[in-house]
Amino acid sequence: MSHPLRSLEPRLLGSLTIRLGGLLVFATGLMMFLDVPLQGESSPWGIVSFELAGTPHRALRILLEWKSRGAIGHAKLIQIADFVYLALYAMFFAALALLVGSRLDEAIWSARAAWAATVAAAFDVLENAVLLYELGRFTSPAPFPQLAASFALVKFALLVFSASYSVIGGVASLRRRQRRPL
Repeated sequence: MSHPLRSLEPRLLGSLTIRLGGLLVFATGLMMFLDVPLQGESSPWGIVSFELAGTPHRALRILLEWKSRGAIGHAKLIQIADFVYLALYAMFFAALALLVGSRLDEAIWSARAAWAATVAAAFDVLENAVLLYELGRFTSPAPFPQLAASFALVKFALLVFSASYSVIGGVASLRRRQRRPL
């Protein structure tokens, strides 16, 4: 199945990928800044620790630590900001995969990698909904931490696949260009 960004010509896709990459670097820096107040003993990786808590006990421990430090508002803010961030990373990784695929003259795996980034964003939406529920109710009963962790793991796996395709394909594309006679 073709990805919606596939209809863009390679030159426009390259320009879009560069712009999205710049925005993503900026947004990643902003998200890392927003995440600092969430990093602590129970959550050394900030919001990612909460995403991957996996059990009601661990999730509640994180919530209690954040409440004692007045960081619940930061957690809600970063979850809301993540809705913009997920759109950015999904478009960037999809565009990058399709750009690499066009340079390799390869369509099947590039489309799969582009769709993987898009589906990863959908799992991130589900994860965010669960985490916002937990933050809003200040509770983490089963199955919510397990659901959030499952959605997060699928999201991360899909993003690793998409990014791996782009890196490996990008290297192959560069090697192919070096072999061409002038």
